[in-house]
Amino acid sequence: MKTLLLVAVLLLAGCGYEGDPKPPALMRPLKATDLSVVEQGAKLVIRFTLPTETTEGLPIHPAPDVELRIGALPSPWNLERWVAGSDRVPVPAQPPATSKAQFARRVEIDAARYAGKSAVVGVLVHGPKGRDDGWATFGIEVVPVLSAPRDLKAADAPNAVHLTWVGDAPSYRVFHRLGEGDWVPLGTTTTASFDDKTFEYGKTWQYYVQGTRPAGDATAESLPSETVTFAPKDVFPPAVPTGLTVIAGAKSAELSWDSVTDADLAGYRVYRDGLKIADSLTASSYSDKDVVAGSKYSYQVSSVDTAGNESARSGAFELTME
Repeated sequence: MKTLLLVAVLLLAGCGYEGDPKPPALMRPLKATDLSVVEQGAKLVIRFTLPTETTEGLPIHPAPDVELRIGALPSPWNLERWVAGSDRVPVPAQPPATSKAQFARRVEIDAARYAGKSAVVGVLVHGPKGRDDGWATFGIEVVPVLSAPRDLKAADAPNAVHLTWVGDAPSYRVFHRLGEGDWVPLGTTTTASFDDKTFEYGKTWQYYVQGTRPAGDATAESLPSETVTFAPKDVFPPAVPTGLTVIAGAKSAELSWDSVTDADLAGYRVYRDGLKIADSLTASSYSDKDVVAGSKYSYQVSSVDTAGNESARSGAFELTME
């Protein structure tokens, strides 16, 4: 009897206790995220990100089956009716993802079939056991195709690069970049022109323009215009000084004027009887000590920028020394 009891104890000791049995994992992938649809030219550009885990927090393996569909919006909205009337869109196969960024997907389809309609795009991710967590959907109003802006031109303007183009869009987005750097959005406009005031002289810039139009809660985009490369040159003088006054001193003529506020101001020049008597002044005042009592003088002032451009001269101020 003791021998049988010892055998039983040894058998129990050799079998680890695992607790209550767990149900099998459902392996239901989470929904796709970041779903968006943009009408760009004659295409609908669909973007979304595949899940990396199941609803139970387990990694998805192998890669899930992705069902991408587009169809007209039924009225009233009904998911089953939409699925039944929608078209399945192939999602190109990609190699297994090794980073989160590689779970992003981009698919293009022709927009012509849905022009003038309200459409819904949906993504359903199937797990290895055929289960899913439901549709991720995105609605868009598909509008007539926007033509790409054309004849984009750049020209020098006072403290700006002036852009003009030809297009029929109700609004535009303007972009620039320095050399081969990243494109940076400059702003939007409802006219076929735009002034870039963020540029810098001495550098080469590139520009392009894109037309836009409201499409329900989204925005339709044209294809980008051709790019234009431009190296702006400062050929525009600063403002003309104003408010010149001259007062006779004991043995000098004391000049003062209103400061010029141009950002690229380098200094001022003073003229007496049409001849330059002072240059590169940084203060808006000057004392002319080369004067003779009883003589009459006529003074003018101009401003000069860092590129060497000189403004017109101010109005003349005449003074007779006593």
